[in-house]
Amino acid sequence: MPATALSIDACWQELQHQRDLDWELDAITDRSEAIAFLKRFENRLCIYSSYVEKLYSNYSFVVPQEAGSITILPDELAWHDTFHDIPADAVEATGVHILPGEAVGETGLYLKVPGEFRLVASRELPFQDGLRLLIERYRARGEHFLPVLVKGDLREYEARMPSLHLHRINPHKLAHCSQLSIDAIRGTIAEHLLALFRQG
Repeated sequence: MPATALSIDACWQELQHQRDLDWELDAITDRSEAIAFLKRFENRLCIYSSYVEKLYSNYSFVVPQEAGSITILPDELAWHDTFHDIPADAVEATGVHILPGEAVGETGLYLKVPGEFRLVASRELPFQDGLRLLIERYRARGEHFLPVLVKGDLREYEARMPSLHLHRINPHKLAHCSQLSIDAIRGTIAEHLLALFRQG
């Protein structure tokens, strides 16, 4: 086996044994409901690993029968869907949560969007409306809304409903990346969001 193939295998072995892509479910009341909710976003939202500073857009959720965690397994053949050298400080919390509509007495997906200013209350909007608002809000600041997930983003909302907190990639903190790489990240996230938008 060539040295490069050996080193690639070693990298994937390390990735499989590190814990950054294992999401604990111990704090979730209804594990099966949380897993079903999370699976709606498989390959719809990119996953960030600070351990290897990579962003994955092609992956699978591996759910053991009895263990208290979900493992995110990137597709090792989808190298073109993996983005490298994304520093942890380029991934920022947004305060935005995706909720099942049932959490607010509705159906479909909802977004809980924080107010633009501290004293302004957050709003719970249908997914498409909330996404439009966020895109416009970031655009007004000369930025792009590039949502991603990180470990710990699966949480419980009021009434013990599962929810996903969204982080985002801040392109201003990717100065070391080429414009081509940044455009590829933006394009991939937008493509995935569009699929989620149609599904939501």
